Amino acid sequence: MKIRETTGKDKNVIFHLHRDAFGEDEGEAVAQLAVELLEDKTALPVLSLVAEQNGQAVGHILFSSVSVIGASVNQAYILAPLAVLASHQGSGIGTALINRGLDILKARNAEFVLVLGDPGYYSRTGFVAGHNISPPYELAYPQAWMAQELKKDALKNIKGKVQCATSLSSPQHW
Repeated sequence: MKIRETTGKDKNVIFHLHRDAFGEDEGEAVAQLAVELLEDKTALPVLSLVAEQNGQAVGHILFSSVSVIGASVNQAYILAPLAVLASHQGSGIGTALINRGLDILKARNAEFVLVLGDPGYYSRTGFVAGHNISPPYELAYPQAWMAQELKKDALKNIKGKVQCATSLSSPQHW
């Protein structure tokens, strides 16, 4: 498997990956979000990676920048969205994309990464709940709001509400 940064030519592939991964119920909305985040000037900088097997795109992950209202943060990101083709789910592609993205962000001096997702899945790559950064909206499952430090003690004194890119700020994504 090859993991590479995406280019502008990958937008259609990214859209179709997310639509396939999330199915009929959520696929269209998540696919549209992925493409909008790539074009959203308030999401910059972003890290967008695609996983390929045998020349076919099988997974995609996007990290976009965030700030924390009331706190001084130099570089922080949110992981959203992550997709693996339905036919390839459960084969480690998502985990590989997460780990590669975290490594790249760490090398770029990012402080931490946030994610809203299944604790059983994201905790396997080091994400934990129990930090002091509030999501933009009240969550039905607060334990799904997790973070991972990329710099030692980066979350120790951070308290406030996250501010995401405009594309991700709609209540429907939370």
